[in-house]
Parts: sequence; structure tokens; C-alpha cells
Amino acid sequence: MNNEESNTLRPLNFEEFIGQKEIINNLKIYIQAAKLRDTSLDHTLLVGHAGLGKTSLAYLISYELNQNIIVLNANSIERPKDLIITLSKLNEGDILFIDEIHALSKNCEEILYSAMEDFYINLNVKNDLKKEVIRFDLPPFTLIGATTKVEDLSKPLLDRFSINFTFRKYSVEEITQILFNASKKLNTTYKMRALKLIASVSRFTPRVALNYLKRINDYSLIDNLKYVDHIYVCDILNKLGIKNKGLKDLDIRYLKMLHFDYDDKPVGINTISSFLNENNKVIEEMVENYLIELSFIRKTSKGRVITSKGITFLNSLHKKKL
Repeated sequence: MNNEESNTLRPLNFEEFIGQKEIINNLKIYIQAAKLRDTSLDHTLLVGHAGLGKTSLAYLISYELNQNIIVLNANSIERPKDLIITLSKLNEGDILFIDEIHALSKNCEEILYSAMEDFYINLNVKNDLKKEVIRFDLPPFTLIGATTKVEDLSKPLLDRFSINFTFRKYSVEEITQILFNASKKLNTTYKMRALKLIASVSRFTPRVALNYLKRINDYSLIDNLKYVDHIYVCDILNKLGIKNKGLKDLDIRYLKMLHFDYDDKPVGINTISSFLNENNKVIEEMVENYLIELSFIRKTSKGRVITSKGITFLNSLHKKKL
């Protein structure tokens, strides 16, 4: 198995995969049934925000099926030829994982239609200076697509995924358990209160939590600590610029702009981007999505408005530390 992820903190079996219980329970059935039929797992679509474990689950499926996994990112597939080359090299039972599959070009997407449905692709070849199209049969394989923007997938492609899972956000308790499991792999002992603190600022996202854990672990290694408590974690998070509820400097600047610079009046996204010197996509995806989730801001027809919760949070910043 091509497993470049073996030395990471990814779960290696279903028991290690915390959260998403409904998805895991259904997957166990589908995988067991595929094994009993001696067929490939049906094509599977994983939908959800970045960092929730879609890639980890794709690797886990390959572990459970004991099949090779080939990983692509749709943004790196520049030409249909690149996708065709990958498809032509697949072996029976292989798993092809395409991350951010919504970013595929239309031409690449159309290649997948016949590959997914009937396991063949059409190749353009030259014979005696003439071009002709020949059918190239593919072995049965499983395509796993991951997307943060399912609304950008065309209906023909979406319909070819007979297994479709949508990830939900994690709870602080679930992320604490993920961190506990990861800390054992890092050979560092963390007090449970320390892990809960990291989980509380993770934006309900395992990837964010694990990234913080690794950075804190770097500090603890240099400081030669055998045990890490919440006081130490609080100190490191402050050094990393992580505020209460996981907000960062850009989030705070955003809220202060709405409250202090625009007197709680609606502000358009272009004005916000210009004021903060960031592009619209960064503001919308990296800042606003989470602030809306916390009910700190809301979108109106006239622009973004800070809420009473957002104002209360700002007022508490100089009083409250992590």
C-alpha cells in the first residue's frame, strides 16, 4: 500500500476515528458488503468544511479495504491528459482520491463520467497521421471525492456518487479525545484540562486542534517537559496569538472595525476587505464563516453587522485571558 501518511497523527482504524459516528457506522456496512461481494466499494463523496477529516477518512477506507490509494488535488490537474494518465495506471480495487473535486475543469469532469459509470475512458490516438478515438477499459476502482463546495459540483458528476456523506462540526469533547489519542503518539503527557483548552480554541475543527497540539509539543520538547498542564498551554497559545474561542488577530480586527470604526452600522464586503487589506475570499472563508457560527456577526442586505454577542466579546477581551 502506498502510505505516505503512516507517520502522521491520522487514525489507522475505525476505532481511532473519533466523531462522525453515523458516517462510520454506515461505512462499516458498505465496506463489509463490498468485501463479501468481492467488488470495489461504490464511488464515495465526502462533503464538509476543511479540516474535519475527509482526507483522513479516505486513507482509513484504503486501510480497511487493504487497497492502494492514489491521491490527487483537483487544483493541480491542469490538463485532461494528466487525469487520463492517472486513470490508465489504476489497478483493480485501487482507490483514487480527488480532493477539492469541485475544482475540476469541465473537460476533466466529463472524463470521469464513463470512468465512474462503466469503467472506461476514450483515448485520442494517431494512426497513419489520422486521429481516432479508441476505448480504453479500466479495472474496477473506487473514486473518493472530497469537497468543501458541493454546490459547485455538476449534477451529472454528483449523481455518479452512490455513497454521499456530509461531515458535521465536532464537539469540544470529541476534539479533546482526538487530542488525547494524538498526544500518546507524540509521547507527551498532557493534563486533560490542557487538552480541553486546546479543543476550546480549535474552531470545532480537528485539523486546527492538531496543528496547535504539534506547535505546543515543539515548545514542550525544547523546555524538556514531562507533563503539560493548562497553564503552560495557555502561555503558548498566547504566544501563538490565539485568543478566547480561537479567534486570531484578523478576527479581532474585523470585529473592532465593525464596532469602533463603523459604529455598528452595516459594512459591505469590499469595504471590509480594503480596510483589513485582505481579499474577499480570505475574509469570507477564514473569518466570517466562524464569526457567523459564533453569532458575533450577521449578514444583511446592506452589509455585515456586529451583534450584541460580538460587542460583549470585544468588551471582555481586556478582562479575560484563555
